[in-house]
Amino acid sequence: MNDIKIRLALLPVLSCFAQIFTTALLVLPASAYADHNEDVELDDIHVTGTVDSRITKHPATVETYSRKQIQESVNATTSQQTLKYLPSFQVRERYIGDRNGPLATRTTGTLSSAQTMVYADGILLSNLLGNSFSFPPRWGMVSPEEIESVSILYGPFSALYAGNSFGGVVSMNTRMPSKFEAHATAQVFAQDFKLYGTNKTFQGNHETASVGDKVNDFSFWLGVDRLQNESQPMQFANALLSTIAPAGAPLVTGAYLDRNEKNQNRVTFGATGKDRTEQLNVKLKAAYDISPTVRATYTLGLWDLDSRTDVDSYIKDAAGNPVYNGRVNFNGQRYDISGFSPAEVASFHVMQAIDLKSNSKGFFDWNLTLSDYDYQKDKNSSANTPANGSIAAGNPYLNRSGRIVDMGGTGWTVFDARGTLRPTDGNGDRHEIDFGYHIDQYTLKSDTNNTPDWSGSNKGSLFASSRGQTQTQALYAQDKWQLNPAWAVTFGGRFEHWQASDGLNQTTTGAGLQASYYADKTDNKFSPKLSISFEPVPEWGFRAAFGQAFRFPTVSELYQQITTGTALVQNNPDLKPEEVISSELTAERRFTSGLLRASLFHENKYDALVSQTTTNGNAVPFGSGTCTAGAAGCTFIQNIDHVRTYGLELASEWQDVLVHGLDLMGSATFTHAEIVKNDANPEFEGNHPLRIPRAMIKGVATYHQGSNITYSLAARYSGRQYFYLDNSDSNPDVYGGASKFFIMDVKANYKFADRWTASVGVDNLNNYKAYIFHPYPQRTAYVQIRFNY
Repeated sequence: MNDIKIRLALLPVLSCFAQIFTTALLVLPASAYADHNEDVELDDIHVTGTVDSRITKHPATVETYSRKQIQESVNATTSQQTLKYLPSFQVRERYIGDRNGPLATRTTGTLSSAQTMVYADGILLSNLLGNSFSFPPRWGMVSPEEIESVSILYGPFSALYAGNSFGGVVSMNTRMPSKFEAHATAQVFAQDFKLYGTNKTFQGNHETASVGDKVNDFSFWLGVDRLQNESQPMQFANALLSTIAPAGAPLVTGAYLDRNEKNQNRVTFGATGKDRTEQLNVKLKAAYDISPTVRATYTLGLWDLDSRTDVDSYIKDAAGNPVYNGRVNFNGQRYDISGFSPAEVASFHVMQAIDLKSNSKGFFDWNLTLSDYDYQKDKNSSANTPANGSIAAGNPYLNRSGRIVDMGGTGWTVFDARGTLRPTDGNGDRHEIDFGYHIDQYTLKSDTNNTPDWSGSNKGSLFASSRGQTQTQALYAQDKWQLNPAWAVTFGGRFEHWQASDGLNQTTTGAGLQASYYADKTDNKFSPKLSISFEPVPEWGFRAAFGQAFRFPTVSELYQQITTGTALVQNNPDLKPEEVISSELTAERRFTSGLLRASLFHENKYDALVSQTTTNGNAVPFGSGTCTAGAAGCTFIQNIDHVRTYGLELASEWQDVLVHGLDLMGSATFTHAEIVKNDANPEFEGNHPLRIPRAMIKGVATYHQGSNITYSLAARYSGRQYFYLDNSDSNPDVYGGASKFFIMDVKANYKFADRWTASVGVDNLNNYKAYIFHPYPQRTAYVQIRFNY
C-alpha cells in the first residue's frame, strides 16, 4: 500500500514542476531564445555523419546504429538484437525472444544487469530490481520496427545518469509520425540444433503492425508486436561420473558421456529448459504540441507472456519408458537424477509514462518525465524434482506437485525533472548547464506457494516470501563549457540519497515457516565528473574523461531468497554499495567518407557486487560460509574488495569503400580484468572476474546494388572469459562454460515493388557451437516481408 501512495503522490509533484518550469519559460525575455550553435541532449543521441564532431558534443564516447543500418544488416526480431554490432556490447540472448537478456559491456559481464542503463525515449527500461540474468531490461516493451536509432554512451561520465551507468547508457530512440503512415511485417525463422540427444529444427514467427498520424498539433502511434518461438534446450540434466555401486537402482540406458566446464567426467541424462513462448506487445504513443516549443507525450506499453518450458529425457528404463528424476543405475554406477522440472509462466506487465518537454533550443529548456512499470501479473509455476525415490514419483508429468512463484505487485516508479540553461558568459564563452532532480522507487513482492498441480494456478500453503523496497533521490548539475572553438570542458556532480526498507524474508524450514526482518538502511554518495575535449582542426578530436559512480544494492540482492525447482537464489542484506572510478582517453580521426577512433579505458571497482552461480553440488566460498548447490545450482551475491579493468577499444566506419555503395563498419576491444583484492577469499586474488571476454571483434560490410537491393555480411568474435571466481572452468567450450565464439551473419533485402520489401538472412552461418553456460543458437534462417505506407 505504501508504494501505491508514493506513486500517486508523485502526480501532483509532476504538476507542480510543470507549472514552475512553464512560468519560468514565459517570463524569460525574448532575447533569451536566441539560437546557439550547439545542441547537446544526452537522452537523444544522434550521429548525423562521420564528418560530424562527436568529441565536443558528448562527455564520453558515443556510438550509434541507425534505423537504415538496422534494416540493412540485422536480422532483427527483438529490440535487443539491434545492438549486436555496436562496439564492446553484447546481449546474452540465448534464443529469439529470450526475456532474460542482460547486457555486457567492455567492463561488465552478462551477470551484471544493474551495471548498465537502457532507455526508450527517455523512459527507463532497465530492471533495477536485481543484478543478474533474471533482471534484464524490459526489451519486450519496444518493437524493433519502431526504433529510429540506438545509441550508447560509454561509462559513468555524465552526471545526468545514476551510478548504474558505469557500464554504459543505451538510448533507443523511436519515431513519431509527421503524417499518416502504416507498417506491417511478417517474419518466419528456423534453427537446426544438434547437441547430445537433441537433433531438431526449432521454428518461430514474428508479426508487427503499426499505424500513426499527425493532425494539427496531435500525433499518435499505435503498434502491435507478436512473437512466437520454440527455443533449443537451455540446460541439460547431468551429474559427475559416479563410482557408487547401484544398490538395486533401476537400470537405464541412453545417457551421454563428456567432460564439464571444469574438465571433470560427467553423464548427461536429458535436455531441459525448452521454452515455447508467445509474447505480445501493444504500444500507444500520443503527443500534443501545447505550443511550438512545448510537447506533452503519453506512452502506454502492454506486454503479455505465455510460456511453457518442457524437458526431454534421453534415458529409458528396461520397459522403454522415459526416466526423469530419481535413483538409477547407468553403466553399473548409481546416479541420483534431478533437474527435470517443466514450468509454465504467465505475465502481464504495464508500463506508463508522461513526458512534458520544452525544445526551444534557446536560453532555457526543461523536461519532466514520470514513468511507472507494474507487474500486474507474474506467475512462474514449476514442478518439484525429487532426487530420490521411485522413478514414477520422479516423473513431473505423473507427479504433479510443484511450486508457484508470484511476483504480482512488483515494479518501479521513476520521476525526473531537468532544466537546461545556455548562457554566454562575460568572456563570450558558451555554456550548456543541465541541472535536475531524480527519484525512483523499486518494490519487491514475491510469494512462493506449494501447489498440487504445477501446470495449474491453485495455490497451496506458503513456502517462502520476500518483501522490500529501495528508493534513490538525486540532485545533479553539469556544465558544458565551450572555452573556444577548439576546447570544451564538461564538469558536474551527482548527489544521491539511497534507502532500503521493509525487508522481509519468510522461509520454510524443519521448524515451519520462519520470518527474518531486516533493519532499514540509508546511504549518501556524491559522484564528480570531468571531461576535457580538444579539436585543433575539424579532422582531429581528442578527449579525456574521468568519472566516479556508486551503484547501490538492489532490492532483490538485499532481500529476495527464492527456490525454483532445485535452484536456490540466496539474498544478502549486508551488501555494501559498489564504487567505480573510471577514466577514458579518446582520439578520433575523421575523413570525408569515414573515421577512425581509439579509446583507452581504465576502471577501478571497489566493493564490486558479484553474482556467482554454482552447479553439480560444488561448494564455493561465500564470505565466511559456503553456499552449496544442488544439481540445478545456487546463486549468491557478495562484495569483492577491488576489481581492476583496463583496455583498448578501436572503432571505424566508412562509406563507399573502393566501389560506390560498399559501406564498412568494424570494432575491436581488448580487455584485461583482474581481481586485485578480496580479503574474504584471498585465493581469488589475481583471477579474472566473471564473464568479461579478453577480446570482442565485430565487422559489418553492406553493399547497395542500386537503390532497391542490399547485401550484408557481418562477423562477431568474443574471446576467452570465465564463469567461476576461482577460474576453475578450464574447459569452457562445453555446456556449462563461458566459451569464445566466432559467428557470421548474412542478410539481403530486395524492394520488389513500391512499399514492399523482402528480406532473407542467416545468423550463425558457420554454425559455431558456443556457450554462455547455456548453448547459444546454432544456424538460424530468416525470411521476412515488410510493407511501408
